[in-house]
Amino acid sequence: MKSFRLERLQNEIKKILNHSLSTKLNDPKLDWVIISDVIISKDLNYAKAYFTHYNNPLSHDEIKEKLYIASGFFKKQIAGAKLMRTIPEITFFYDETEERAARVDALLASVKDDYNDEDDYDPDIDIDDYLDDDEVFEFDDEDDDFDDIDDTDDEEDL
Repeated sequence: MKSFRLERLQNEIKKILNHSLSTKLNDPKLDWVIISDVIISKDLNYAKAYFTHYNNPLSHDEIKEKLYIASGFFKKQIAGAKLMRTIPEITFFYDETEERAARVDALLASVKDDYNDEDDYDPDIDIDDYLDDDEVFEFDDEDDDFDDIDDTDDEEDL
């Protein structure tokens, strides 16, 4: 079960890191870098910050190194917000979610191109035409297994 306090802390630290990246940190090499998610350990000593970037010529590893160098600045910003007593050690990871989603989209598009369903699909088909109305399930009240249940205990509880 995930703690609401932990989730709230993660969201607040993510906001602080993104605000610090966009307004307070004057490094043009970190332009268009966004912290997409923050996960804090249960003991609040470690934080994983996942980043993504757009229109940035640096590689993922170079951006990760720049963020690692600025981690002291980020920790100072978190401490200034007075969210927690101990400031977690921050490690940065590249968030590959968008790249994976693009690969899945490309795979699905290639499968769709290979599969020609125009011959089989008719939007005017009514499912009721295929159902057999003669088949009806008869429920027999005489064979109820529920007759053995004693309802007298339930009436006493009321």
